[in-house]
Amino acid sequence: MNTVKSFAVIGGDARQIYMKQNLEEHGYRATLFCFEKHSGYTDGDVPAQAALSGADAVVLPIPVSRDGETLNAPFSAREVRLSEVFDMLAPEHTVFAGMLDMKRRSELFRKGIRVYDYADRDEFAVKNAIPTAEGVVKTVVEKLPITVRGARIAVTGYGRTAVAIARALLALGADVTVAARRCSSLAAADNDGCKAIYIRELHKFAGGFDMLVNTVPARIIDEPILKNMRRDCVVVDIASAPYGVDFEAAKALGLDAFIAGSLPGTIAPKTAGIIIGETILNIIREGSE
Repeated sequence: MNTVKSFAVIGGDARQIYMKQNLEEHGYRATLFCFEKHSGYTDGDVPAQAALSGADAVVLPIPVSRDGETLNAPFSAREVRLSEVFDMLAPEHTVFAGMLDMKRRSELFRKGIRVYDYADRDEFAVKNAIPTAEGVVKTVVEKLPITVRGARIAVTGYGRTAVAIARALLALGADVTVAARRCSSLAAADNDGCKAIYIRELHKFAGGFDMLVNTVPARIIDEPILKNMRRDCVVVDIASAPYGVDFEAAKALGLDAFIAGSLPGTIAPKTAGIIIGETILNIIREGSE
């Protein structure tokens, strides 16, 4: 891994720009691709194939794709298919990617390409939880017609991200209820000052919330729960695909339900980008030991 000296950063949002800068500050060479529409794009119109031939490693965005077929590249001048990117990769490349699905990961493995998913790393999850929590707070302020103080907000799940969200909301005076499956999670939520309920009982309490924030990437917010919500309750899903909310049922019921994806990239792209860069550097250091 100590042979990695240069990176081709392909696709992604503003986080990748700051991640590139972070890598350069640590002495690596890095070039951006698929950022033609960004005002800060300065790397020139270099063909990706030529750049990849001179790069030791490739950094793909988080998530790599939102539809499973095209690269997540909002600043690209054209749509880029994942197959197009993967066809350019060779065994000498090391790939760093965020939330790459197993099908695509296996595809690269079969080509003899080393793949590291930086989103799987504990230090990434711990640090990334903070900008995510701040993004949720911003969403609460923008979407609710009441103050955060006193707002009755449900949070499903109690992993690292949910913990950071609950603590941020509690600090602002919100009335936070955590709905989780595991007794240990409920105990932790109770210790933090939240109300705690089993997720299978969420439907009984659903009518008392101003907002529900889902962090569980599995369908748990179903029609029975949604039916019991007040029509002015806001439902926010920040989980990864396949998400946790039955959006068709929510729409039919007239609820304001939506996916708030990539919050770190929206609320604090510089911080989030540095977190990605530091995580990649940790992977390189560990691989060199």
